[in-house]
Amino acid sequence: MSARARSSARRGASAHTCGAPLALAARISVLVTRAAAALAWCVLLAAGAAAGASRQRTEDLGSPQRPTLRSQRIEFAEAPRIDGVLDDEVWQRAGRATGFVQVAPVDGAPPTFDTEVLVAHDADLLYVALVCHDREADVRARQMDRDAFVRYDDVVELWFDTFADERSAFWFQITPAGSRGDALIADGGTSFNKQWDGIWYGRATVTADGWQAELAFPFQTLSFDPNVEGWGFNLRRRRVASGEETRWAASGVAYGFFALTEGGRLTGLEGVAQGRGVDVVGYAKGSAARASADASSETELDGGLDVRWRPTPASALRLTFNTDFAETEVDDRQVNLERFPLFFPEKRAFFLEDAGIFEFGAPMLRSTVVPFFSRRVGRADDGEAVPILAGAKFTGRIGDWTLGGLGASLDAADGVDAQGVAVARVSRSLGEGRAVGGLFTAGDPSDGNAATFGIDARFGSPRFFGPGHSAYLWTYLLGTTGDGADDEGRAFGVQAQTQSRSFRHDLQLQRVDAGFDPALGFVRRAGIEQGRWEARYTWRSDDASSWLRQYNARIAPTWTWDQVGGEDGFALPVQLFDATLVTDDRVELEVHHISESLDGPFTVGGAATAPAGDYDMRRWFFEFETNDRRRVAGLAAYEWGDYFGGRISRLRLEPLLIPHRYFSLGLAFQDVAIDLDSGDYRTQLYGWRVGVTFSPDLAWKTLVQYDTESKDLGVQSRLHWIVQPGQDLYFVVNAGFTKASHDAAFRSEEQQATLKLSYTWRF
Repeated sequence: MSARARSSARRGASAHTCGAPLALAARISVLVTRAAAALAWCVLLAAGAAAGASRQRTEDLGSPQRPTLRSQRIEFAEAPRIDGVLDDEVWQRAGRATGFVQVAPVDGAPPTFDTEVLVAHDADLLYVALVCHDREADVRARQMDRDAFVRYDDVVELWFDTFADERSAFWFQITPAGSRGDALIADGGTSFNKQWDGIWYGRATVTADGWQAELAFPFQTLSFDPNVEGWGFNLRRRRVASGEETRWAASGVAYGFFALTEGGRLTGLEGVAQGRGVDVVGYAKGSAARASADASSETELDGGLDVRWRPTPASALRLTFNTDFAETEVDDRQVNLERFPLFFPEKRAFFLEDAGIFEFGAPMLRSTVVPFFSRRVGRADDGEAVPILAGAKFTGRIGDWTLGGLGASLDAADGVDAQGVAVARVSRSLGEGRAVGGLFTAGDPSDGNAATFGIDARFGSPRFFGPGHSAYLWTYLLGTTGDGADDEGRAFGVQAQTQSRSFRHDLQLQRVDAGFDPALGFVRRAGIEQGRWEARYTWRSDDASSWLRQYNARIAPTWTWDQVGGEDGFALPVQLFDATLVTDDRVELEVHHISESLDGPFTVGGAATAPAGDYDMRRWFFEFETNDRRRVAGLAAYEWGDYFGGRISRLRLEPLLIPHRYFSLGLAFQDVAIDLDSGDYRTQLYGWRVGVTFSPDLAWKTLVQYDTESKDLGVQSRLHWIVQPGQDLYFVVNAGFTKASHDAAFRSEEQQATLKLSYTWRF
């Protein structure tokens, strides 16, 4: 059942809650009192952690260290050839930086091998060269494909805070084999959107002295403020052979690499331009589809256009016509054993660009209450695509203000008339990572009129309790309206966080009315008040030869109060240990104590039903993950214990084979068994990922998924050729098969093959 359908189903039962202002005020008062008490406790604990830190550690951290690197201005004729070979004369006089410091495994130690960074620019592009000294035999270079999740190779990552406001940044990475990746960072480093793809260039080579890379970033790809004196900038290098992480700035494990307040500075970027600031992206597509149910088939030729214009270097207007997402990767299947819907990330390019501007609320609550969830635009309640006839998006920064607006015209589908939807976001920076803002949405993809409105704020500093001891506070207030008398509700949330080298505390409180129903958003569960406090301790070895490299433990009590019925709950996850060995293998053991009330029966998979009642449960979780150095790696996890008066066991296996840079094979298997008095439920989920990478610009990936509950087999095979950045060719095959029973043969349901060419013209 969707969050919207569930919210609607409960409105009748919750009318007395929403209609009793005094009772509601009293409940909010109680929640605020709990929030104040818990926040005070969190602050006291953090202060204690700060006081308990060694004086030597505090002295080592010292005052903020902000290294600076100045880019060398060159002429267009002097531009280096981006081939991964640093033989161009310009690198001899480019701005140069060294001085990387180890963060792991020994915080503050010098690196085993040095890293050099060279920077230059002309009017159109920013050039970066990387020299990673190493033993040639120790260089790990097995991943070439675009946007690889790099865990098995050496890698250098870098980010640019192009507005120097410590709120958002562009992130890039490259491996010795040439794999390129990029992402958008938002909300001071707490939001990371890796689905974004920008136009830039990069090549890498392995040498006798290690490995090196050349990168080039068009200024037309990067939105920036031309009036700032320098950009925020940082780099880190990961070396798999020794498990090292080294950084140029923010060189302390107490500071995360994505802490934009702790970066260095990149200066000297004078005389840069974005041309007319116009990108025109056209696509042409041909597809053939066949449905086995009625033996029908059809072919289609189609095309569309995206236009992006930057009125200023700090703003962008994007228009899309006859939008198509044929190349989008399918979602991974998940097994849902809870009563509430799952959250799936956005993967479509039009919605991903500058998506961080539309982020709202507290980081750890963004998957439970999301006022604007772009997957609701262009998708029906059952997940089927709804054609987007046209769309427009504006994002920009004016001084301390950040603005975002998006509108889309949707075609009629599944009995819903053609309609329009819109969202507006505004926020104001208060300096040092603090900000306040508001959000408004209008429209309902399921038909009808609806609106969501809210305000949020962020405060804090990475040095609130002194060097290396951060504290942050996020808070938000939301409301919704709709056509119905009961289509009104409010949601409130707050998250407080403190962190030091060894301790981290998170306090999260939220209230979601039963009538709260964001038509363009996502709500995991309405009609609740919830409080959660998480305390985590981390011990790190200062001896590189120690058999134990890192040890984590945590406790996270969570209380849930049901506004509608008697479904109150309490959960106490206790992580007994999460240990990383000197071999980089990781082992974890966790136990959850759960008390939950059901005011009605709960059916799992249509086979087993847990009756209404009160339940006390204990569930165990064990996980083992091998290190990233082996050519055969993987993860094994097992969950077992009580499940609503019965028993549950879940086994998860994810072996991965990467014999060399041209081929990878990943398997995923889950086996879930539930035994209740009313019956048993058993399901398995299988997944196969096959990757063939011919070069950093040409890759063929296939994903096969099957689960025994639906008995549906899905296949997506996707060939992606980057002719050059901004020119992409896709060949995508999607096929579906099903069978009536476990022993029956598969029968074909639908097959579709699509050839799509996307081409970008820049002016």
